[in-house]
Order: sequence, then structure tokens, then C-alpha cells
Amino acid sequence: MTRAFLIILLVAVILSTFAGAMQNSGKAWWPQFRGPNSSGLGEGKPPVNFGADQNVLWKTAVGPGLSSPVIWEGRIFLTEFDRASKRLATLCIDRRTGKILWRRAVSPEQIEKVHEISSPAGSTPATDGERVYVYFGSYGLVCYDLNGNQKWERRLPLPENPYGAVASPIVAGALLVLNHQGKDAYLLGVNRRDGRTVWKTDRSMFQYGWSTPVHWRHDGIDEVVVLGGDFGPNQRLMAYNLADGAERWWVGGLPPCGKSTPVVGDGLLFFAAPDIILETAAEKRDPDRAAQFYANNSARVMAVRPGGNGAISQTNVAWSEKKGVPGVPSPLYYNGRLYTFQNGGIVFCRVAKTGELVYSGRLGAPGYYYSSPVAADNKVYIASEEGVVSVLDAGAELKILAKNKLDGAILATPALADGNIYVRTENQLYAFGK
Repeated sequence: MTRAFLIILLVAVILSTFAGAMQNSGKAWWPQFRGPNSSGLGEGKPPVNFGADQNVLWKTAVGPGLSSPVIWEGRIFLTEFDRASKRLATLCIDRRTGKILWRRAVSPEQIEKVHEISSPAGSTPATDGERVYVYFGSYGLVCYDLNGNQKWERRLPLPENPYGAVASPIVAGALLVLNHQGKDAYLLGVNRRDGRTVWKTDRSMFQYGWSTPVHWRHDGIDEVVVLGGDFGPNQRLMAYNLADGAERWWVGGLPPCGKSTPVVGDGLLFFAAPDIILETAAEKRDPDRAAQFYANNSARVMAVRPGGNGAISQTNVAWSEKKGVPGVPSPLYYNGRLYTFQNGGIVFCRVAKTGELVYSGRLGAPGYYYSSPVAADNKVYIASEEGVVSVLDAGAELKILAKNKLDGAILATPALADGNIYVRTENQLYAFGK
């Protein structure tokens, strides 16, 4: 029996055990970026109307950072960056009271360079309910138990990424999987118990990708899918074998600068491939030229069927559309529909299986959108950079139920758990509920 076969068998067994543990926990917690398998889907009935003086359970001051809150039972985890001390910290917050239970910091030798709107604390943690895993581009991977005791760490080289390392690690069975970005680009699978490398796959074609991987299980196969994101043409959506990191298939010919995370639903995998996005100053300086630039680019939203090896054929592409491609926010699959949101507060809703447009329109909440949409109780929540959380009815027509203005910018993605919504602004973490 070969070593490769043993590794595959071990991963398959632990995947089954982990899935059973998630089901037996009785609740779908929010264990990573965008919740369960990056779906953006939560449980319960979060409030529709909320704000600084409405339906606030608590608020807690937090330091600068772009990581989104993750939740397991009574604990919330996120990260922050202390500019004065140049330290990067992981926070654990009591979900019921907002009290900070513990804060653990690391001191990098050098802080990575990031874009002006980004942060060295940009990646979202992941948890399996026993431990929490964090990634800092300036430091590497660190693992703590839920009481804040460090279990292991893996120092990794600086990503040398012009916008900063923002892809988040994910837990997939026995593994912690990380899309390591920059000049030394690779997909890394480590044993989540001790941090040792199980496999490492070169991704030098996609040095500056910002996409968090997604775990796609279909037809008895476990894959990790990552959107490429270099500045050159002919980028790819790549699928890898979870057990050993081997390349399985890809969608080629995509535009540069992939940022968002694919999402799974209806037996399909959906992804948004935006083209190059102009700097904010350039858009404001010449809006007409910017509009013409975006009209002529090769951005698209696509749906892919499972199966195939190597470059997949057109038979595996369920549909592809050029309108409604988001710049940063990931697509949302919910109740048979696919939602995408563009800067300016524009929403596109499609039939997920066919790509047919159900509706498009404006939210009445302009500005830039970096946060990804989430959904629960037949409602969709989307936050703008300007701090407005819009709530949409998830029906066949555009119906805006609320526009909730908070007292700070929002770039992190909200979390949904146990009927509450948790929103990180630039200075606070809010818990809203009834």
C-alpha cells in the first residue's frame, strides 16, 4: 500500500468524521470566512432593522483589521493590527456579552506592504470547534485552542503581494488549506493537528490571487477550488484534489485580478471573475472614461458543472454572463437564485441553474462594496463601505426591507449565528438581535 494511498484514505476517513461532528453539534455555526463552506448562509431570524440604538445586544471596541468574525458556540474570533507596536493579535470574544475573553499577539520581524484600504490583519480565522487557526501574511499560520493556548505555528515567507495577503485559511477534513499569495505562490495543505505539511502545490501562475479556497464535494470526490488572480491575461479557476493537492481541472481564459470566493449550490459551482478595477481616484477623476473602461472589459459570472480533467470543455460550463460582475464581493447562492453586488449599490439576481436574469436594480445605498452578501430567513444582507447594511427580501422582485446606517465603515463580511447578525465596523464589533 503506497504512502499516497494511505494519505488519501486518512483524509477521506477524517472528512467523514468531521462532517458528522458538524451535524451532531445541532447548529450550523459560522466557522470561517462567509460561514459554513463560505456559503454565506446562516440560521434563525436575524433582525431586519438595527443600528446604534436599535436591536443592539452589545458592542465591543476592536482594533484595526479587515478579518470577518467567525463563531463557534459561545465564542467569536477575529484579528487586529496594532500600528504602534506592529503586533498582530487574535481576539476571542464572548458571544453572549461582548466581553473580550483573551487576546494573543505575535510580533513579526517585518510587516507586509498592503493597499491603503487593506490591513496586515486582513485574513479571516477558521475554527473546527476545538481550535482556531489564523493566518497573517507578515507572520504565517498560528493555531490556538479555544482558551487561547498556542498549539503550533508555521512561519511563512512574506507574500510580497501589492495589495496584501487577504485570502483566508479553511478547514477541510484533516487539513487546513491556505492560498499563499505573492511571488512565492502555492496552495498549502497542512495537518490541522500539528501544522505539518501534507502537500504543497505550486501556483506561480497566480502570484497575486486573493481568493479564499472553497471545498467542493461531489460524486464522492473532494476538491479544493481557487480562483486565480494575477495581473496577466488568461487566468484560471483551478480545482485540486483535497487529499494530495494534485491539479484536477481548470477553467481558462479568465480576466486578471480574481478576488472573490466561489460558492457551491444546486450541484454547480458559481464564481465571479472581474477584470482590472481602477483606483478610486481614477474613477472619480473621469467617471465617463471609467464607465467605458468597465463596459469593454472581459469580466464574467459563471456556473460550472462538476466532472472533467484538465481544461474543461464547454459542456461543463452551465452558463456565463458579462453583466453584474462584482469587483470584490463573492456571489451568494440562496434558494435557487444567485445574487451579485456591484459598486454603487447595484444588485443582480439570477436563476442559479440557468443564469436567467430575475431582476437588477439599485439599493439606494451608493458607495463601494468590499463585504460579501449573507442570507438567512429569506432575507439577504449586504454592507457598503460607507457603513450601510441593506436588507433585501429574497423573493422574485427587488424589495428593500431596510437600510441600516452604522457609525463606521464596513469592509468585513457580517456573520450570522443563532438568529443574530454580527457586524464589524472600523472600530467596533456589533451584535444585533432580538
